[in-house]
Amino acid sequence: MKITKIEYQKKNKDRLNIYIDDEYAFAIGINILIKFSLAKGMVIDREFLDEILKSEEKSSVYNYGIKLLSRSDKCENEIRQKMKAKGFDLQLIDNAIIKLKEQKYLDDERYCEMFIKDKINISKYGVRKIKEALILKGISREIIEEKISCISREDEEERAYLLGAKKLPTIREKDKFKRKVKLYNYLIGRGFEYDVVRRTVSRLLNSEFDDFENI
Repeated sequence: MKITKIEYQKKNKDRLNIYIDDEYAFAIGINILIKFSLAKGMVIDREFLDEILKSEEKSSVYNYGIKLLSRSDKCENEIRQKMKAKGFDLQLIDNAIIKLKEQKYLDDERYCEMFIKDKINISKYGVRKIKEALILKGISREIIEEKISCISREDEEERAYLLGAKKLPTIREKDKFKRKVKLYNYLIGRGFEYDVVRRTVSRLLNSEFDDFENI
């Protein structure tokens, strides 16, 4: 087999089309071209071709991971599942994941810290809902528990109180029990633990509400 033509792709100058015996054979990244010193007129055998293609796939898996992470931060499980969906070889996926972690592009601890911070400050989630979301993402429970433990009970109750204080004036029920149920359900829905909600509701309903709109 002889390489008879090498051309840059029109839409991606980092990739090249390789022709063998005057027929299109495959596409590779420029890094693979350089690695194997491929050139027009080079004669190759099946074993060498398989080595090229395997190296190209290995590079493709890694580059796909970089592409995903450049769009938004993701945890290891999210990257792994997306790679599997693309049909990449499982061993090559493992190798790419290891490399991404070694280079600190992929870090579940850092991801967990950022996720918790965003869900507290932006989404206003309680600890229970944050935990559930992280579990669904495939973060290890050990990492989750370690990072969640940094949230103090006092801070959690204060956040629940402020959210409840803003919600209470919008509840138009006159009946105290119905007001309590709606406020309780609202805070549970935001993801706060049951004991936090119970204390917060009790605290709010035993307070004066005139200034809640200003909180």
